[in-house]
Amino acid sequence: MTMVADLRTVTVVTARVVETRGLLARIAVLLNPYDVRELELSLDDGLLRIVVEGNGFDAGRVTARLEKIVGVLEVTAVS
Repeated sequence: MTMVADLRTVTVVTARVVETRGLLARIAVLLNPYDVRELELSLDDGLLRIVVEGNGFDAGRVTARLEKIVGVLEVTAVS
């Protein structure tokens, strides 16, 4: 008997951040419809990391929206 795992796409989005007041609230609204597995903000490194699971995630669209948030710089997405 063999088992086949249900493989889902995982996308990791990272960004440099320079302003943090209200940042997580703005990002949470942006990511509302997606299956967010991790949302991590390192104040020491000034780095935001988001892990989203699922095939319906539009990384290009979310990256473009993140770049428009005040205090977010250098956004990258890797699937």
